[in-house]
Amino acid sequence: MSTRIAHRLSFRDIAPSALSHSKARLSRLIAGTHSTIGRWFARSRQRRALREIAERNDFHVLKDIGVSREEALREADKAFWRL
Repeated sequence: MSTRIAHRLSFRDIAPSALSHSKARLSRLIAGTHSTIGRWFARSRQRRALREIAERNDFHVLKDIGVSREEALREADKAFWRL
């Protein structure tokens, strides 16, 4: 396609089904991004809470959740985007 023709095309020239498909993809992308960021925030809060428990040496709580102090600190040290 020549440059001259490409400059003349507009959204009106695109089939409605293609625009609908693009909107659906964008919507899924936004929803997925929102979900991922939500998981990151939750993971960050959980790791912060785990660190506080481990640093308080609250062995009863650590035992209840089934981790040692070292495991809790190791998990708390992970970046929020790491599993």
